[in-house]
Amino acid sequence: MNHKEILKIIKKVIVDLIIFVLSIIAILVIWGFIQLNIQNKEYVNIFGYSILSTETGSMSPTIEVGDIIIIKIGDEIKENDIITYQQDNVLITHRIEKIEGDTIITKGDYNNIQDEPIKKDQVIGKAVCIINNVQVWKQVFTDMHVIIPMIITIILFIVMISYKEKIGEKKDVG
Repeated sequence: MNHKEILKIIKKVIVDLIIFVLSIIAILVIWGFIQLNIQNKEYVNIFGYSILSTETGSMSPTIEVGDIIIIKIGDEIKENDIITYQQDNVLITHRIEKIEGDTIITKGDYNNIQDEPIKKDQVIGKAVCIINNVQVWKQVFTDMHVIIPMIITIILFIVMISYKEKIGEKKDVG
């Protein structure tokens, strides 16, 4: 195998991998859209996990506004865990202060007072991962001035690779 054939194979693998990853992301986004907008669920459930974004600074400095939280739905909980629960059609992410039977007392790390007691059946899940400093990227990737050039660039990249492959095939034949 010569140098050009190896580069061609590597290029094809990279392009196929990019297309595969983008396809998986598109499928997950569509599935999330269906759950939220068609099935009218309060949160997305993908393989027992959900991804949420924080709207307030009540958990600062642990979780800041705009940070992403990955929660495991229905996971075992204990005192000091960060949980997400539903109260009056609002999802709240706070730390467990105390568990007494079926009643849970929570409090935001930044708050001075405890929340109203909740029942265990209001708990959606436990935070398993917090992704900080996402707000800037979230703003960048939701701005049409960024999204449109990005899509155009990806399309041009795919067209360029396809065009070079066709030219390479013609040269091999001739």
